[in-house]
Amino acid sequence: MHFSIPDTTEVSAKSSSNQQAYTLFNVHINGIHFCSLRYSQLRTFNDELQRLFSNTMASIDSFPPKKFFALSARETEERRSSLERYFQAVVQNRFIITSSYFKEFFSNAQNETFASDTNENLNLTICLLNNHEIIIENVSSTDTTSRLLDACGKKIQIQQDFLTYFALYFYDVKDNQLTIIRPLYEFESPYLSLKQLKKTQQQACIVLKRSYWDSEFDMKLIDDRRARNLLYVQAQYEMEQSQDLYPSDIYRQLDILRENNSFKDYILLARTSKFYGHIILKQCSILYPITDPTKQKLCQCLLSIGNNELICCVKTDAKKKLKEITFKVTRIRCWKVNWTKSEINLTFEYLIKKDHLEWITIHTEQAALVSNCLQSMVDEILAKRAGATSPSSTATTNETTATSSEKNNASKVGNGLMIRTESNWKQFGNDEMLDEDNDDDL
Repeated sequence: MHFSIPDTTEVSAKSSSNQQAYTLFNVHINGIHFCSLRYSQLRTFNDELQRLFSNTMASIDSFPPKKFFALSARETEERRSSLERYFQAVVQNRFIITSSYFKEFFSNAQNETFASDTNENLNLTICLLNNHEIIIENVSSTDTTSRLLDACGKKIQIQQDFLTYFALYFYDVKDNQLTIIRPLYEFESPYLSLKQLKKTQQQACIVLKRSYWDSEFDMKLIDDRRARNLLYVQAQYEMEQSQDLYPSDIYRQLDILRENNSFKDYILLARTSKFYGHIILKQCSILYPITDPTKQKLCQCLLSIGNNELICCVKTDAKKKLKEITFKVTRIRCWKVNWTKSEINLTFEYLIKKDHLEWITIHTEQAALVSNCLQSMVDEILAKRAGATSPSSTATTNETTATSSEKNNASKVGNGLMIRTESNWKQFGNDEMLDEDNDDDL
């Protein structure tokens, strides 16, 4: 997730309940207004993090100090900028953002910010990737994502154990096509966040879909009728999304299975497709060729994310076929979302070959989503190697297998970069992998 504080709101003494003027700092997540907080509230938040995560907080940008006199416009802007850098460093640490305090603080902050929008007994629509709608009744505007997911599970009568393999996401609808925006976070109100999102993306909706990357988890769900139906809906969506990228006879076979309502066989065959389980993002661009700066030019590309890889399908010119450039997640040392007024991109440091790291930039308005995908793939890989047997055990496995020292140093943060620690980096066995495969064709 990408936190920013792009602006502030001045509350006059007349509008204030205690007859004192103050400044609100408007916190945005992935470019959408999430909550507005006073400096005193943010200072309390920092003090509690210092108490709970003392070692980790020592490596994070310092919190802007308290001042005893009214701030000038320039000083307020400096404080805003400092708070933004502080938050962008804090949210890089997964042990902080998954802590109960972090989730409770921002859940309360969102509810307080939009208190005038609170309501009870609402109906909220959750979609599937085939546009089928599930109406959830008696929803409160303050209900969290986990509560809404549980209500959805009861509505479709799926077993609780199987529901943990699915999650809620925001999607946009353009030309009758669903396009992913981001996952819903545990600490937010789906109703309030959707209302804010619709101010800029009027067709935004909430979608229920599979939450994991490792397709081996499919085999735990495929024999349950309701879970299998959800897998089938997503598999069909993914096959339609990737059809232009992967010409193959497989699509004719899938059409026959679909017409015969052979859902299980459809899923099993779809799993053999190269882009099964992938998120495909259009309208991206990258400098190509990667390793030859003298010949580089900015080329349009499709970005396919899945199977622990980023695949850039580059269009080098109008006539040539798309060229695939594959970046393995296990070779990405660190990454950063660069969010400016003019552009959004994702920059990552990639291990081209042994002892050769190179910076690569993918230009896309969905850079924050790509960052989230990278982090979730890394977490899933590490959790599986630590013994996790389901997506729901990923967080607990990471938590219980780490020492307190590892928790405090799970991610070193510098200038907004998510950087793997040396022990984390070594867990992927890059030296051994590089003996077998070098990306010389980049």
